[in-house]
Amino acid sequence: MDNNQYSHSGRIMFIIMWVFFFFLLIVFFYYADSASEGSYHVQNGTVTIKPDSNGHYRIAGSINSEKVEFIVDTGATLVAIPQTLAKRLELKGRYPILLQTANGNISGSLTRIQKLTFANFKLYNVKAVIIPGNDDTMVLLGMNVLEQFNLSQQNKQLIIKK
Repeated sequence: MDNNQYSHSGRIMFIIMWVFFFFLLIVFFYYADSASEGSYHVQNGTVTIKPDSNGHYRIAGSINSEKVEFIVDTGATLVAIPQTLAKRLELKGRYPILLQTANGNISGSLTRIQKLTFANFKLYNVKAVIIPGNDDTMVLLGMNVLEQFNLSQQNKQLIIKK
């Protein structure tokens, strides 16, 4: 009977060990994934952005008070908003435009954003382009916004100052 008792206790300890191991894996991957998303901080009117795991600089912001995530894109001439997000934001395409992208030419339409914010910066009446796409939150922060700031890169971090 004592052998059976130890065997039963051993199985319980074995199960507890595996449950704990899986818990640690979940915690590890959760924090590893969130660390790969990049991060930023604001201090004295300066924004410092760390790159995500793909080397992109991402920053939270809003368009007309709707939360979005921006990717800083110095290769984009204008702020670029996916069509599904533009529809949700009730942005209307005013004029058709042909755009040259790294993947070839695409058709889009010009629009205006009443209020665009990121970090502690606010911009008004911002020209943008609506592009084909289903991404519901990702917006390219193009040069028409970025040229209004002083950009520098230091220790693989992007620094944005007014």
